[in-house]
Amino acid sequence: MHGELKVLVTGDEGFVGAATKRILEIKIDAGQIKGKVIGFDIINGFDFTDPEQLEDVIGDEEPNRILHLGAVANFAEADKDPVRAFETNALGTLNIADLADEYHIPLVYASTGSVYMPIVRTPPITEDFPVIGNSVYGCSKALGELYVKSFKNPYIILRYAHLYGKGKRQHGLIAGATERIKRGAQPRLYGGVQSNDFTYIDDVVQANYLALTAPPFAWHQAYNIGTGEEITTEHAMNEICHVTGYKGEIKKEEVRTVDANRFVFDISKAKNMLGYNPQYTFHEGLERMFGKPEGS
Repeated sequence: MHGELKVLVTGDEGFVGAATKRILEIKIDAGQIKGKVIGFDIINGFDFTDPEQLEDVIGDEEPNRILHLGAVANFAEADKDPVRAFETNALGTLNIADLADEYHIPLVYASTGSVYMPIVRTPPITEDFPVIGNSVYGCSKALGELYVKSFKNPYIILRYAHLYGKGKRQHGLIAGATERIKRGAQPRLYGGVQSNDFTYIDDVVQANYLALTAPPFAWHQAYNIGTGEEITTEHAMNEICHVTGYKGEIKKEEVRTVDANRFVFDISKAKNMLGYNPQYTFHEGLERMFGKPEGS
């Protein structure tokens, strides 16, 4: 994109939002780009389920991009309060898509690989796999996608794989294992042969920036954002134990029905159309997450 980048970031205090905002502000301060980051997070009293408040901010700040990251993003929270998840993830996204269309602001929508669940074809997962959702969270994000696509306004949908990095405040294999290790308990491994595509936060930030500055031909598209590196949960657990220095036993449990047998992205579309190029293998990302120097 040419000219100034004035981006409204919903959920800018969250895991992905804070990391993205930091990189954008670094680029602005260094003179690499001209622009401004406009935060819009419930923590600071900004609620995108309130269309009047959202329109006031858009009218005052006049952003030329919206990066919609705000969501009920935790599976357990969505299951506990599905109405709130629907109102936030689906209807809140409708508010944003509607106003983005009214003010002619290109919209980047952060979705999730969970919209592909249950996976009905053989991975690697491409963007033409059916978008269904088999959880409250996945279904609410899939509805958000439908709302975004229902307008003629330019949009990019980014379907993130399993995200990790320092500061992530959600459950999952990495957070669950490290939390138990820290308090002296055995980490739990559910199954072991099922796989996932673990994506380090810095690679997600790269994708967000590329989407915000994408050329015209790359809009009106959905993109898988992962690594294309298929890691079994057993291998992932062994890497976590190695990086954290844990040498005890691993408590093995039965595989959970909510886990996909295989989950790995085909990221060739994002590479070809956005210039996306993930920099971190799972091992490298873990070492950065836990502050280990390269080669240690």
